[in-house]
Amino acid sequence: MHYLVQPTTIRTAIDNWRTAQTLWLDTEVADWRTPNPKLSLIQVLTNPGDRTGKDSYILDVLGQPGLIHYFIQNIMRDRAIEKVFHNASYDLRYLGKDQATNITCTLKLARRIGKQRLGTSDLKLKTLATELCQFNDVDASEQSSDWGQRALTTKQLYYAGMDVIYLAAVHQSLLSVSRPAQSWRSF
Repeated sequence: MHYLVQPTTIRTAIDNWRTAQTLWLDTEVADWRTPNPKLSLIQVLTNPGDRTGKDSYILDVLGQPGLIHYFIQNIMRDRAIEKVFHNASYDLRYLGKDQATNITCTLKLARRIGKQRLGTSDLKLKTLATELCQFNDVDASEQSSDWGQRALTTKQLYYAGMDVIYLAAVHQSLLSVSRPAQSWRSF
């Protein structure tokens, strides 16, 4: 996992992602149960084949509205980049709302397919990662932890970095289920 905290390093990473076709994204929010929630982390994955977290990026943007704006302007508004989220409506509250383009929501895709066809007990990301993608060490206990504290714990960083790994695997699995098998014969 790459935990980025320096503004110049974060901007460089954002600039590098401008050529990506697809980004798997997630957010962590501090004070989410208060009237003033604050975006704490943006998690990014460009390699959907990563199942370990080595290619995931965690951008620490707490108290850095300029970096959040830069991410929105250069990634979220770019129509050429597909942005994949689970429960996108939540993350988009903090990442550009209606300015965001080319959004894929794995929760909506999973709902369209249905849990019966998927063979899962529910459509939460952690459930889909476990029951659909066979991840066996999914721990959601950090989901409601204090994302406003610094320094973040090792467990928090692991949770944040792995969320986009689970997301990419779930996305790939949902696509394979939702697309009809292609015939190998051509006429």
